[in-house]
Amino acid sequence: MLINLIHPTNNLAPQCKNTVQFNKIFYRNLFQLAIDGPAASGKSSTARIAAQRLKFEYIDSGSNRAMYRVVTLAALRQNLSPVSPEDASKITQLTATSHIHLHTIFNPPTISSSKPLSLPQTLIYLNGEDVTHEIRSPEITKNISGIASNPDVRKLLVEKQRAFANGIYYKDENLSSSKLNAIRKPMKGIVMDGRDVGTVILPNADLKIFVTASAKVRAIRRFKELQQQQSRTKNSSQIVDFNKVLEDLEKRDKSDYERKISPLKKADDAVLLDTSDMSVMEQADKIISLVLERAKEKNIDL
Repeated sequence: MLINLIHPTNNLAPQCKNTVQFNKIFYRNLFQLAIDGPAASGKSSTARIAAQRLKFEYIDSGSNRAMYRVVTLAALRQNLSPVSPEDASKITQLTATSHIHLHTIFNPPTISSSKPLSLPQTLIYLNGEDVTHEIRSPEITKNISGIASNPDVRKLLVEKQRAFANGIYYKDENLSSSKLNAIRKPMKGIVMDGRDVGTVILPNADLKIFVTASAKVRAIRRFKELQQQQSRTKNSSQIVDFNKVLEDLEKRDKSDYERKISPLKKADDAVLLDTSDMSVMEQADKIISLVLERAKEKNIDL
């Protein structure tokens, strides 16, 4: 799946006089499923399984965050400072004119007590160059906060995400025929998960679900994940402490709910799904049933 995330207009960046205009290639009317929720609520694992079983396209919160890393890389390559007010408008211009592609490859999900869930592999391109690994460098991590806090950049990246969710693609000389064919595969919907998908990115989604669970249950899940990671890497130098995991999770919740830009909150029209007593497969089954029910209500053929 190739996602051509190019800013379609310069409406969100009036200060960018040289914003490139792109011609629309085609438009697909996709069923939009927005899944939000706090950390370790099960939203990402469930979203992946639901997307695969429904044969929907999928973009996760990690891919959304990666876009900020791509812009950070682009800015540093132009010797622009992500934290400098003097460079803010130039970075906004750079964001508007940069070609960002996400190429996601699904792997069959592995559901067992001994094996972790199989994650989709997402390759990330900047102007046709694979920067998947480069954007994970310490230098990018150190500078990304300045990009993420730039409101004009955030608006542009949200617009790129919306364009993908709406099935809109734009002409780009870097797209080969084979990649265009990959885009045109017959998907009928998209699953996007994060913390502000239903409230900010896709406010008109066909179905919004807010996935949650008690802090204790979520801490137990995260604790087990960390133990499994430690076992796989055979790293016994650090002891995983449950109380510390719970404390960190509660701090993350506070930060997510109280942040000024795009805080975590349940959309008014979202379905609340408490997964405290549900397995990941039970969560996926419930979400799929909600999708099929909503599609029937809207006379959408999935």
